[in-house]
Amino acid sequence: MEKIVRFSGICLIILTQIASDGFLPDRQNAFAQLQTEFGRSLLEKEPEKPETESAELILDAHFSNTFNNHIELGLSVDPYTSSLAGEEDPQLAGLINRIGVNLGGDLPVMDKLRFKLQYTPQVENYSGAEGRLDEFDAFSNILSTELSFQPTTDLPPVVASYQLQRLVRTSNVYNNIEQQFGFRFGRVLEYNFRLHRFDDEETRREDFLLVGSNNHKMTGRLQFGILKQILGKMEYGIEHGSYQTNLNNLILGVAGLEENERRNDWRHIGSAKLIQVVTEQLMFQEEINLFLNRSNVDFFNFVSTEVAASSFYRFEAGRWVRLRLSRLWVTFEGRQILEESGFVTEDTPNRQDTQIGANIQLNWQFNQYLTLNADYQITQNRTNEADPFLDFLNYTHTIATLTLRGAY
Repeated sequence: MEKIVRFSGICLIILTQIASDGFLPDRQNAFAQLQTEFGRSLLEKEPEKPETESAELILDAHFSNTFNNHIELGLSVDPYTSSLAGEEDPQLAGLINRIGVNLGGDLPVMDKLRFKLQYTPQVENYSGAEGRLDEFDAFSNILSTELSFQPTTDLPPVVASYQLQRLVRTSNVYNNIEQQFGFRFGRVLEYNFRLHRFDDEETRREDFLLVGSNNHKMTGRLQFGILKQILGKMEYGIEHGSYQTNLNNLILGVAGLEENERRNDWRHIGSAKLIQVVTEQLMFQEEINLFLNRSNVDFFNFVSTEVAASSFYRFEAGRWVRLRLSRLWVTFEGRQILEESGFVTEDTPNRQDTQIGANIQLNWQFNQYLTLNADYQITQNRTNEADPFLDFLNYTHTIATLTLRGAY
């Protein structure tokens, strides 16, 4: 019974992370998003490209070292295949070293038609927990392509995209492939279809994270200026996710799924942001983010609300610092907490988590070839679960990353 309760708690951890974007953050994507979020490109038109624009080739490399005191990948595992099964302390600290290169090309095909190709191989090395994190060492390949067509300079480009990602870990139970097909009209409207499959699709493993899925997502965006110094951004996305059925009886019982029943989710994602440009160097942003998940299985119904405030200061081109403070509320509408008696009654409240977070980033470009980025984030999670077995849901999560980038 104790094992079942503890594993149920691990499942709850997994779903908590799903509500707050899952695994370790992808710092490469975060850099690109940050530059777009606060860069002057939001306030100024892009410069017109010459009619005879030549091809552009990109070659850069990156090396990063991350300290993480709460590696979720080490907890959300199948207890029958992982060396980490039965860990007493759920907060597993470790170091993650990443090294990779980025090869890209932006090629003109014909008038108003361009083709982009990008290939990013990366090696990940985990260390910690007396060597038991080694099974998560990985090699990933990401291949991205884009074909864009811009009939006139007055209209945004129409872009079709495809991305293929292959991840291979030392423990081959995690080996998977992800494909994404996309179509977008400028930044206004975007559609993506994601297909995620693990190599092993037959074993009924005790892990939500090892189940493949299909996802369709449509996103619309609106951007407007106020008094030339304030920028407003609104975004709404709707996503449908369908999951495979290779779950064992324990998970079926915890989640309330019938055998061979397919989990289907509808997600509504909304955000509203306000950016104030104080000077050419200083900007502020306030934001509200909403995430609503509706599933055919009540266990997966939850809603999260986040409020955040950010400040961005640019010393000069390529040198900036950013501070973000946030608070997140998550309500799991399909799960009631256990009373002290160990039972659930009609008036028992649902599980609720509260997260407080802070994130600071410093980007320092030494020259056109070398850039250093330092990133520190801390998150404190508190739950209303009173069961002592689930006390590990009250945790403090710290991630510190140093990344060195070279461009050639």
